[in-house]
Amino acid sequence: MISFRSSILILVSLIITSFYFLTKVNITNTPGTYIPKTLKSKILNDEILEQFNNDDTLLLLFKSQAPLDQFLIKNLHEFISQIEELELIKEVKSIFNYESIRSINDGFETVNILNGEDTKVIDIFSVSQQIKADRFVKDFFITKDMKIFGIIIEPFFINDSIIRLELEDSILKTMEKTGLSKYLYAYGGEFAVDTAQYKELNRIMFIVLPITLLISIFLLYFLFNSYFVVFLGATLNGLVSVMVLSLFGLFGWPYNMLASIIPTLMMALCIAFVVHLFNGILLRKERGESHHDSIFNTVKSINKASFFSAITTSTGLFSLAISEIPPIRSVGIIGGIGVLIIYFLVMYLLPPILYKYDFGEWKQNKFFKNKLDLIVKFSLYISINHSKKITYGFTGAILLLTLFIFNVESESNLYKFFNDKHQINVSNNRIKKEFSGTTTVNIVFDSEESSVISIGFSKKIDSLKKRILTLPEVTRVFSPTDIIKQLNWAFHNERKEFFSVPKSDELMEQYLLIYDGEELYNFLSRDSSRFKMTVNLNIEGANQIEVVLNQIEELIKSENFSKYKWGLAGYGKMFSDQENLILMDLMKSVAISFAVIFILMAFLWRSIYGSLFCMVPNISPVIAMFIFMGIFGIWLDIGTAMIASVTVGIAVDDTIHIYAGFLKRFEKLDLIEALRSTYNESGRAIIITTIILCSQFLVISIADFKPLRNFGLLTTIGILTALLFDLILLPALIVIKHRTKSL
Repeated sequence: MISFRSSILILVSLIITSFYFLTKVNITNTPGTYIPKTLKSKILNDEILEQFNNDDTLLLLFKSQAPLDQFLIKNLHEFISQIEELELIKEVKSIFNYESIRSINDGFETVNILNGEDTKVIDIFSVSQQIKADRFVKDFFITKDMKIFGIIIEPFFINDSIIRLELEDSILKTMEKTGLSKYLYAYGGEFAVDTAQYKELNRIMFIVLPITLLISIFLLYFLFNSYFVVFLGATLNGLVSVMVLSLFGLFGWPYNMLASIIPTLMMALCIAFVVHLFNGILLRKERGESHHDSIFNTVKSINKASFFSAITTSTGLFSLAISEIPPIRSVGIIGGIGVLIIYFLVMYLLPPILYKYDFGEWKQNKFFKNKLDLIVKFSLYISINHSKKITYGFTGAILLLTLFIFNVESESNLYKFFNDKHQINVSNNRIKKEFSGTTTVNIVFDSEESSVISIGFSKKIDSLKKRILTLPEVTRVFSPTDIIKQLNWAFHNERKEFFSVPKSDELMEQYLLIYDGEELYNFLSRDSSRFKMTVNLNIEGANQIEVVLNQIEELIKSENFSKYKWGLAGYGKMFSDQENLILMDLMKSVAISFAVIFILMAFLWRSIYGSLFCMVPNISPVIAMFIFMGIFGIWLDIGTAMIASVTVGIAVDDTIHIYAGFLKRFEKLDLIEALRSTYNESGRAIIITTIILCSQFLVISIADFKPLRNFGLLTTIGILTALLFDLILLPALIVIKHRTKSL
């Protein structure tokens, strides 16, 4: 055992180091933190962001009762003027700076339908005529009835959610100041989705985590009736949280919504390890052992099993490190390291402190203790006396219910992650109804040999646009060709038959030469070598998006763009690609965790058969979780993709404690006595740890963000199922195995 002085020195060193790196943690939930940097669509998206406008925008809709409400227009202009002055705002697009292309005597010009002067006295007839004449303004900034105005706020690239939230707050305060709040009809876009998630992340940090700690304190006092035990357990919980969170600062990884499960997970596991230690000490004290002997003998008795429990639990988490999705990978690595830290703290640094200072009496609630013992005895009774029926019954039920696993759908939808009445969903539905879908996909064409501005290319683009628009999920398609057609129309005195691709490349080049606007170059590079077409979809589900993207790809191929390189980008494409990685990551991580845990247990038991035997009650809870998902229609998404690896790592802990204790006793006692002795010592502990783990994971289920809520709920179900299998199926399997062996 480590000396008390050494224990304190190590603890102080860890605390100082942890607090140092804790100050370096970047708390952010920006979309980029979820997308692998090596993803092809991500690479292309980063390239076009450097050239063109940013899709990470904030969309605001303002609604009045009357068309072209002068008060609204006046305040809207004032609001835009003020937020344009904000340091982090790159551009604000609205009807005030929308480039409407109109005919003039010697060609065409770009004009604004409304400007600052118009806010004083609005010529409603003239403005409405201009709006009706423009083909595209109604897609972007004003509805046909001219009662709803839209603005698009494009910030500079911000990779820090705190700064994004501060910017949002500045925008909302300016809105309130300029009297626009009462007109606000919708507040959406990628920027708004990110800040909504970040607010939920803050809620988890400042509400869920304290609740989790309070539950730990209550349970420790209830179980051991000792203030010193509560103090140590609560302090250790806090230290573990700080140490694990500091790893995000050490590795330079962002702490985002998905990573927010780490503190709760670590606190739950920490209490579980602590309870195994304290319960062993309490049992020995009840048998009459001295304070010092009870601590020394408990550590000696459970250290090996605790070590392998830590290794197997960390293995389940480390298996997530193979994921290409950054937050899943960071949760796996940091969670795995955190489990090893917990083992070291509980088994090496905590005992010297107990050894030196705790001489108080520990008492467990007798009523609670008796009930737990009754559950253990009853479970053991039916397992021993009905071992074959239990085994066949469990096996049959699992095989029958496994059919529901085929109902599990791999799907993600950022909007469905919030409830239907959440401001994000209400706004998104209004934006889709009045303008266009908020899911964007960019089709990018590149030409190394010639310009993308040519008659042949433009006609293909025009044809492609018409065919894409036939897809019911597509609400709008826009590209430089639309602006060029508008230029040709204006050049020919706004005659309808000339709203088409110009008849010659020379005329097209002439248009570009005299064009004095900027909007075209949000879609076309200055050297005309890169061309961007933006497609808006009215769907948000990753699988739905993928189906439409596959259709778009087929349409592109059928138009024969063989002279050009092309690719798909935008948040819609990246989101779809990310979902495809989730299923592959799940299969690989589960396979790795099962394989490594099997090998570790084979080493522990020195028997492949024994390892295979112990895998049965640990694979079953994972199957049970997926059955539950299939029955209740819970998606396999970025949150639930981690549950299998996490749960199998946790579930195997109790199996190891029980089976290790049984094998040790089976050397001296007969089968039944060895089982009874083992469950008398460990049965109460595994029920207690299950109660603690479930109570703390259930706290996560109060989150509004559905992936986290489902993670907490499903992990609770998995742990409860693991308890059921450990209390009833495991002893039944042990009886069958050893009785058959003795025959």
